[in-house]
Amino acid sequence: MQSKTNWVMVDEATSGGSQLPVGAYVARITDVEDHPRDEYLLVTWDVAEGEHAGHYSDDYGKRNPYTHQFRRYYSEKSARFFKSFLVQLEQSNRGRFSVEEWNARQDEREFVGLEIGVLVQTRQYTNTKGDDKSVNEVRETCAAQDVRNGDYTMPAPIDQRKKIDPREDETSKGAYYADDSVPF
Repeated sequence: MQSKTNWVMVDEATSGGSQLPVGAYVARITDVEDHPRDEYLLVTWDVAEGEHAGHYSDDYGKRNPYTHQFRRYYSEKSARFFKSFLVQLEQSNRGRFSVEEWNARQDEREFVGLEIGVLVQTRQYTNTKGDDKSVNEVRETCAAQDVRNGDYTMPAPIDQRKKIDPREDETSKGAYYADDSVPF
C-alpha cells in the first residue's frame, strides 16, 4: 500500500444513509434550486417532526442531497400542479406564506424554511447494470396539517423493474427455444 494518509487522524465512517421508511412526514424545505431550462424546482427537504426528525441532517444527508429531493414543475402544462404545491405551502405555513404575496416576487428561495407534508413511497426499478433496486421517495405532497391529522391516502408503490424474457437470459444469448404450448 503506497498511501501517505495518517490513518490515526481519519474519522471512522458512521452508519449514515439509512433509508427513510415509507410513510407520511411533516417536512421542512432546506434548499430550492431553479432549473429554468427544464422549468422545474429541485426541492431539498428534511423531516421536521416526529421520530425521524432531522433524518437527513447527518453527514451522509448533507453530502447526498439527491436522497431527499423532489421536483416541482412550473411549465405551462404543469401550472395547475404547481399551484397545488403553492396552496399546500400556504396551508402548511399560515401567516408565514401567502400565494398572493409570493406571486408578486416569485422568488423560490422564499420556500426555504417552510413546512409541507410529504408522502414517501417505494419505487422499484432496474438499474443500467440490470440489477433490481428500490428507493423510497416523495410521491406526493400535501398540507403539513393533513399529515398531522392522518388525513391523507398513501400512494401505491411503483414497480418499474424490467421484465426479462427467460428465452433471452444470459445462458441463451438470444437463442430461440421452441415453446411446446403453442399449437402451431
